[in-house]
Parts: sequence; structure tokens; C-alpha cells
Amino acid sequence: MTYQALTPETLADYLRGVPALQTLLGDLDALDIVEVGDGNLNLVYFVSSRSQPGRSLVIKQALPYLRLVGEGWPLTRHRADREANALLQFGALCPQHVPAVFHADSAQSLIAMQHLRDHIILRKGLMEGLTYPNLAEHLSTYLAQTLFHGSDLYLSAAAKKQAVAAATNTELCKITEDLIFTDPFEDNPTNAYNPALPRAAIARVHQPEVRLAAAQMKWAFMNRAETLLHGDLHTGSVMVNPTDTYVIDPEFAYYGPIGFDVGLLLANLLTAYLSQDWHRVQAGQDPAPVQAWLLGQVAAVWDGFADKFTALWAAHDAASATSFMGSARDEASQRLFREAFMQQVFHDALGFAGCELVRRTLGLAKVAEIAGIPDEAARALIEVRTLRLAEALLLGRDDFQFISEVIDLAQECRTLTL
Repeated sequence: MTYQALTPETLADYLRGVPALQTLLGDLDALDIVEVGDGNLNLVYFVSSRSQPGRSLVIKQALPYLRLVGEGWPLTRHRADREANALLQFGALCPQHVPAVFHADSAQSLIAMQHLRDHIILRKGLMEGLTYPNLAEHLSTYLAQTLFHGSDLYLSAAAKKQAVAAATNTELCKITEDLIFTDPFEDNPTNAYNPALPRAAIARVHQPEVRLAAAQMKWAFMNRAETLLHGDLHTGSVMVNPTDTYVIDPEFAYYGPIGFDVGLLLANLLTAYLSQDWHRVQAGQDPAPVQAWLLGQVAAVWDGFADKFTALWAAHDAASATSFMGSARDEASQRLFREAFMQQVFHDALGFAGCELVRRTLGLAKVAEIAGIPDEAARALIEVRTLRLAEALLLGRDDFQFISEVIDLAQECRTLTL
């Protein structure tokens, strides 16, 4: 079947040709099909049965261009194949936090997956001041399970190299290389600046030493194939309710530095933290409780990830005749290596977080919690604080030893004025 971008009408016809989806949905003549895609790339449909409530699924179809920009930015639609493969791999490792895949169609660049109808996007929940008691526990588990099991610390050398080759994702990596590491650090036409943001605040992250740090992180992103990454793990790629957490949308998946997924997630929790000074005040609420919870999540995500990743590593080595270092019996050397390794992942994560903070403030694809503030002066204040935090993380990433120091820095940046 020739590829075509589906509409609600043509999608209904498509479903009739897939027996497995007919079984899931039941009566195909009594379906509600709603296009809900609000992201930068794809068509997304919720499909639900009117005659049998509870029967539903999500259909995601890749377009042959970047939806955020339009047909003037062509993009491979076969990224859907990579996303389906990543969902299956991550789902096998951490099924409690990855939606199930029911059907994948390479010809139509389409995936049918579990409908998380009782969940909302984490970014939306955080903007509303909601808190989730299991969030850090769940996200740190997801990070540890996926990032460890895709690495040389778990896989054989041959299996790892084959996996790297299979996960090449050239076009979407190029988007990351440009939109996270390059364009926001210069006066690129794709950037969009708040008119009220002082030019001096922009100039600070365009100075040579900051651009050097961003270039170093870009080099790491492009050349350190350490594990299979989600590749775009922000609070818009997480769906939550009070008891469950799911990570969605891994179409940017590729082999890269372990700290990248961690850093992007931490950065987005930090933008949520800084933006509460507007969102909670507008809601007539004290921002302090939600801000304290968010900083607690930053610490608990990192600490939980580091502890769980290290535990998986130690258990794997203990069960093996050899470790990454050689003899599995040399426990002292293994411990030293693990400590040094995790410290490097921490420093990498902070550098990637700094780049993400700049990107989400100045670049093409911003975050709703900041960009959605209608008062330009109020938004500029949040942006100044975000950029100063980004600068400090990029320039000082190798000086931090503990996540508590990052928490202190975020609190300090929150006190800055225009």
C-alpha cells in the first residue's frame, strides 16, 4: 500500500485491514477518532470504541517533514521504524513504564500502541502544580534499566557493535545537533527571543567559553556511543497519573552518551521549578511547596538512577566470570571504576542539562511552562534565571560532586532579578 498521511476517515478504512487491531477495538463502525498531535513531528490519533467503552488505542504516524516547520523541512518518515524498535526494546527491559506496541507498519510509517487514557502529559501536570508520589522512583528505574542494558557493561562487545549499527538515526540526530547544541548558542534565524529579554542575557550564553562548553557536549553526543538512548526525554515525553508513569515517543533513539537522557530530564524538571513563580502565583497559590517537591525530584531522579544503575552493574558482574575490567574477582578495582564512571556520567548530565536549558529558552522548540507565559516581562525574568543556571552548569559541570550542589545553584538562580 502506497504511503499516505491518514485522516480520521482514511484511518478508519485502514483499521479494517488490520485484523489484530479489529480484535482490540471491536465494532469498527462505532469508533471515535480524534487527532491530538500537538508535538513537533507527527500525526497522533486517539481511537476509541463507542459501543465497548475501554477499548481504545493510539495511532502515531510519521510525516515526511518536520510538522513544527512544514514541508520546507523534509524528514524521513522511517523514523517510525526506529521508534517502534525502541519501544519494543525498552518495553522488554522496563514494561511497567513503556506503553505496549500492538502493531507497526513500516510502509505507512505507523505505530499502534497502548492508549494511556487515564494519564496526562507530565509537563501539563507540573504546570498545574500537581505532584506525583512515585515519579522519581519510576523514572530512575526506567533510566537505570534502559541505559544499563544497552551498554558495554551488559552486552557483549559484538552484540553492542551490532546494536549501534542497527540504531543509526542520522536525520533526527542532526536535528538534535543543530537545535540543542548549535543554533541556540549563536544568532541563528531559527531562534526566537522574547522582546523583553535583555540582550545581555542572550550575550552571556553566546560568549566563547559557553560556546566552547556547548561544542564539547555536542562532540560527546556525536561520538560517544555508550548506550541506546531515548534521545528526547523531557517532561513532554512522560505520561503520568498518581500511580503510574510511562515514557513515550522514543523516535530520536540512537546510541549516545549515558548522561544525555538523564541531563535532558533534569533540565526539564528545573524549568518546571523556575516557572512555578509565575504559574502558582497566577493560580493564587504559594509556589514554595511545589518548588520544594520539584527540587526533591531532581535529586531523587539522579540519586535513584545512580544507585539502581550501579546495583544492576554490580549484580551483573557478580553473576559473571568476568567484568568489563576483566576479572570479576577484583572487587576493589571494579568499585573504583564504577565510582569514576558514575561521576563522569553526572558531569555529562549537567552539561547536557545546560544545553537543554539554553535550547528551551532561546531555540526553535521551547517549553510551554516558559513560552506560554503571556506577560513578556514576567517571562523574561524566568528566562534570565534559566539562562544563568544553564551557563553555570555548562561552565562548572566538572566541578560539581553532588546533586545537592545543583539544587543549591537552582535556588540561587531563582533569586536573580532583571
